[in-house]
Amino acid sequence: MIALALVMISYSSRAQRRILTQRMENQAAELRHQQELLQRNLLVQEEERQRIAAQLHDDIGSKLGVLHLAFHRLRRADQTEKSTEPMYEEINALIANALDTTRRISHELLPPTLEDFGLLEALSEFFESVRNTGAVTVQFEHNVLRSDFSDPATELHLFRIVQELTNNSLKYASAHHIAVHLTKDDHHKIHLRYTDDGKGFDQESMVSKGLGFRNLQNRTRMIGAEFQLRTAPGQGFEMNIMMPLPHS
Repeated sequence: MIALALVMISYSSRAQRRILTQRMENQAAELRHQQELLQRNLLVQEEERQRIAAQLHDDIGSKLGVLHLAFHRLRRADQTEKSTEPMYEEINALIANALDTTRRISHELLPPTLEDFGLLEALSEFFESVRNTGAVTVQFEHNVLRSDFSDPATELHLFRIVQELTNNSLKYASAHHIAVHLTKDDHHKIHLRYTDDGKGFDQESMVSKGLGFRNLQNRTRMIGAEFQLRTAPGQGFEMNIMMPLPHS
């Protein structure tokens, strides 16, 4: 009887372990599936941004440019009627504004500087545009080179992370100062430290907000990086991203 009981207990224990193992495998598979969906979503977003940016630049931008030239020819041909000059000034301003807006949106969707000159130049250009708004001051310091990044995709993900964090600082945090430090250490790691002096928030609320935070998480995973957050109501925001150098 004792032997039979021991056999039954052993069998039950092995069955429970198999069930637990299967459950953990199912959960891991579901997590991998969710990660794949998020990564695919990010890739689709980037492809759509590239498509829209190309259309804005190649189609709408070029047509506005032709319209601007045609307008100036018409204006030069009709210099006798002075009463129409205010109307010409207004139309010229509207076309110029439409051209500037098209270029700005196209550059925000896919900065040509990022593709041509890399992350450091693209961030410098981006921060200059942020400074020009007069809303915040921006400090950007680095001791890295473009060759320290493994591929254009890594540079793109890091740029999008900084872009998203900066937009959050401007829209939600009411920040007056942003600081970004991009450095490499003696342990073959690159560190991206982003801080602002905004109003901060509860970290649990950020995690529960969904897509924006998940995109940040997924972008860091896609480049093999880890990150840490530090924020609280009234205490600003800090995010530290650590990733290995490509040759390490």
